[in-house]
Amino acid sequence: MDNAIGVMEQDAEGLMSMTTVTLRVAVTFAGDKQPSREQLEKMHHLSHQQCFIANSVKTQLLTEVIFIEKQA
Repeated sequence: MDNAIGVMEQDAEGLMSMTTVTLRVAVTFAGDKQPSREQLEKMHHLSHQQCFIANSVKTQLLTEVIFIEKQA
């Protein structure tokens, strides 16, 4: 589930627009091998670079990854 947060304000042209959207993505990995925080950050960075939505909109798009560790 993603609990997105948006900020609506006047943009540089004086028009009301969604200027910032923060996606709060929760991820869980199955199996015994779990990624490190560093690996998770790298996956996040690479996926953001290739995101067609982030590459299509002029709104600042931020993401916060919430890593839910597998329960034993």
